[in-house]
Amino acid sequence: MQQAISQVSDRLKAYLAAEINHDICDLDEMFVPGAVEHYFHVGRSAINVIANAMVVSGKTSFESVLDLPCGGGRVTRHLSAFFPDAELFVAELDRRKEAFVVKTFAATITNVTMDFSSEPERRFDLVFVGSLLTHLNAAAFEHAVEWLIQAVADDGLLVFTTHGRRHDFVERVMHRTIDPKKWAVVARDCAQSGFGYVETEIKSDSTYGVSWSAPSWVMRLVENDSRVRIVNFHEAAWDNHQDVVVLQRRPLDQ
Repeated sequence: MQQAISQVSDRLKAYLAAEINHDICDLDEMFVPGAVEHYFHVGRSAINVIANAMVVSGKTSFESVLDLPCGGGRVTRHLSAFFPDAELFVAELDRRKEAFVVKTFAATITNVTMDFSSEPERRFDLVFVGSLLTHLNAAAFEHAVEWLIQAVADDGLLVFTTHGRRHDFVERVMHRTIDPKKWAVVARDCAQSGFGYVETEIKSDSTYGVSWSAPSWVMRLVENDSRVRIVNFHEAAWDNHQDVVVLQRRPLDQ
């Protein structure tokens, strides 16, 4: 543990001293001109989450890192600076954003189908999944987690985010994005089963919405999977908003 703390600390120092690329994709809806500092804070928060996971799991480096979905590079730019010694992979449904990230941050594309129906093209030592499962219904959520576990290399880490109690507070008190009556149904479902979901966009081939998953629901999803160890669950750890789950591809009987 002490060695991991020291080496991850050195990596963090190098990252903090590095210059973060400030090129912004024109299509990046996460970038708000009046909130530039918050945009970069979200990326730094992802690095803090990953660094914590590395210390807890005893990992100090990765040969391959996947950012899924990469969007316009909000987190990718920080991964590039924190892991300059790793091969960086990305995937994004919007091919224009994906192309920008590949060109700007010297990343490599890995193909991922929208419904996670195809097998992973390869396995990665670190998989970071920010704000993806937060928009899936229960069935799609479970299917995506199964795919993600398959995509993690032996002894590698899977870090993904979910909406929990903090998101409920933000939705009810800070800023409404969902009709209050619809969100009340989500809250009721989450109270009853541990999971709630509301659709916000319906397409011909898929649905898109907002989910709320209780920690107990998420743990039940992975606690009987013999392939992984539960390394960490931290509420509101990413940007003081989304919960963070860390799994390591290391069987308990190993």
